[in-house]
Amino acid sequence: MNDLKKMIYDCKCKRCRAVKKLVEEHGADLRFSESRAGRLCELAVVAAEGSVGILESEVVEARRSYAEHLNVQLSGPTSDAELPAHIAWAVINSNHNPDAKSRINLGSAKASYSNGKYFLY
Repeated sequence: MNDLKKMIYDCKCKRCRAVKKLVEEHGADLRFSESRAGRLCELAVVAAEGSVGILESEVVEARRSYAEHLNVQLSGPTSDAELPAHIAWAVINSNHNPDAKSRINLGSAKASYSNGKYFLY
């Protein structure tokens, strides 16, 4: 187990528990990479909100806050984007869409967008 994954699995905060649940209970194929943590952080903050969802306007700030919690740097046009690029891509291009390009494997979890909110459950 790499250091980032171990840290997340050992942490009891809501977002870390959501990551662990995505992987262990839903079979999501998430990368635990300190240099490319944007997707992991963004999916974590959305999954942590469950059926309540998170407003689109709050995703980026929450992603950055979670990255800070993990002590990882977000860099690059997608990982540190001003828009919720990762969850938006997951809504359209998850493993549940047979026509998806460059699929994000969420296992049995599903990403959706409704009324200005993102959901991952």
